[in-house]
This record gives sequence, structure tokens and C-alpha cells, in this order.
Amino acid sequence: MEDEGVEAGVYYSEQFGRVWMIALQGDFDLDRLGIVQKVTEQALAAFDGPIVFDLALVSFCDSALLNHLVRTAARRPTALVHLSTAVARLLELTGAGAVFAAYEDVIARASDPDPDPDPDAGSGA
Repeated sequence: MEDEGVEAGVYYSEQFGRVWMIALQGDFDLDRLGIVQKVTEQALAAFDGPIVFDLALVSFCDSALLNHLVRTAARRPTALVHLSTAVARLLELTGAGAVFAAYEDVIARASDPDPDPDPDAGSGA
């Protein structure tokens, strides 16, 4: 039984600005990875930009989830944010953190921060 009655799975998956956010919650092993794989494939098919996984609510993960995240990063720029203790420990033990882009780098590549490069250009002067 889950302590808080929360099933492992996807908390939300949606476009957030110029990235696609997928938030996960609960315990993940090979038996519970199917929904994450399905949602990730849907996001990759629906959206051309970077994928960001919010992992704050992941209470346990093993190599199954890590492998999924690494495979996603091989296909598309991928960042991990709000790492839970379990995820941070797994990344530290495996050294896999280097595979993922920093969130700031993903946002910078995905956005066009050049709305008006010359502040006087739009003034009509």
C-alpha cells in the first residue's frame, strides 16, 4: 500500500512556454515505467522543443527510470528539475547527471530572448 494513497505515475504533462514539462510522482521501477514511456512518447510526437522532467515527487527510482531519462536525452534536449533526494542520489551514484542539460541551458536554447534588441528601434524616432 502507498503511504499517502498516491499511485506512481505522471502528475502532469503539458507545454510550459517553450518546453514540455512532465512531472512524475511516486516509486518507479520497471513495472511502473509504462505510463512514463507512453506520456514521453506522446510529448515527443506532439512537441519539437526540449523536454523537462520535474522529479520533486519521485520517492524511489531505479535504473529503469534512469535509463528512460537517458534515452529521452539522446533524442531531445532534456533537463531534470526539482530533484528529489532519491533521484539526486541515483544520479550521483551513477554519474549520469552529466547526460542532462541544465534547465537554464534548455530554456536559453528553446527561447528567442531577442524581442527588441535595439531599445530605440520601436520608438518611431
